[in-house]
Amino acid sequence: MIYWTLDLLKGIGVGEAVLAVNYLADSLRMEVGSDYNGISIKYSLEKVPLGTGGPIKLASEDTRFDETFIVTNGDVIADIDLTKMLNHHEQTGAMITDALHPVKDPTRFGVAQLDNEGRIRRFVEKPKAKEAHSRLVNAGIYLIEPEVLQMIPAKRKVSLEREIFPVLVNEGRLNGFPFSGDWFDIGNLSDYQRANFSLLEKHARPLVSREGEMTLARGAVVRAPVILGDGSRVENLASVGPRVVAGKDELIESGARVSNSILFDGVSIGEGSVVAGAILASEVKVGRRVRIATGSIVSPHVRIRDGVKIGRNVIIHPYKEIDASIGPGTNAM
Repeated sequence: MIYWTLDLLKGIGVGEAVLAVNYLADSLRMEVGSDYNGISIKYSLEKVPLGTGGPIKLASEDTRFDETFIVTNGDVIADIDLTKMLNHHEQTGAMITDALHPVKDPTRFGVAQLDNEGRIRRFVEKPKAKEAHSRLVNAGIYLIEPEVLQMIPAKRKVSLEREIFPVLVNEGRLNGFPFSGDWFDIGNLSDYQRANFSLLEKHARPLVSREGEMTLARGAVVRAPVILGDGSRVENLASVGPRVVAGKDELIESGARVSNSILFDGVSIGEGSVVAGAILASEVKVGRRVRIATGSIVSPHVRIRDGVKIGRNVIIHPYKEIDASIGPGTNAM
């Protein structure tokens, strides 16, 4: 998701990005590094979470924000024309321009109401259904003027939406930029699946998308759209798809069936097993004749023994060895 965002920023000539990090900061730093596709990457470490405004203030202590800058949430993917948004921001003279996207259910988000000139006149964070005066929600992408930094208190948790936005609304300096392209807020695992499958269908259809070298046995069946990563192997009589997003070095053994699922790197599915509508993290090993039902999540380095049945909406935590069936809705700690 970070690379999706960095590619978007690269498209409008951004040369430097600061990642505000807290949870798993070292892992993120090792993965992303100090440069991505010509964008210099810096890191701003929050020792404790600082909300949506605090990280901006903290990052500004080590990086000069002396011109209009972009802030994006780390859990969104958006198909948005940032050049058009920037032009809109410059024309209106706003202190902050907030990207807005229409949704069916706005109660999970910050809801904005615009006037005829595009200014946000009301902003309600996560309203009840009867309080949702609009279906345009905060998309988590902002253009911000440096003066806003003076409004954000230092060294404490700050909510941009609850503490800064209301002040700018009163001053008429908070503008909205509605857009209708794809937008995904990955706030939970069902949203994560929806985003994967929507992008898969958009970018991989109608053919199987192959990354690097892979092996499909003559009798294997692949039902697009499917993405299989480098080094993957699908054996004779195995079936993959539709709607499967799989990483590298996957092994789908003879007679196994995988559909509507997401597989991280190094997953193996044993002979005759069925995985339907599940998420399997890295290095999960599934034995023979296993059944994993819709909505289940298997964490990294789990081993599931032969013949085990995993019910719907089961969560299995890392490094477990599962040798007995698990009923629906179980959280296997």
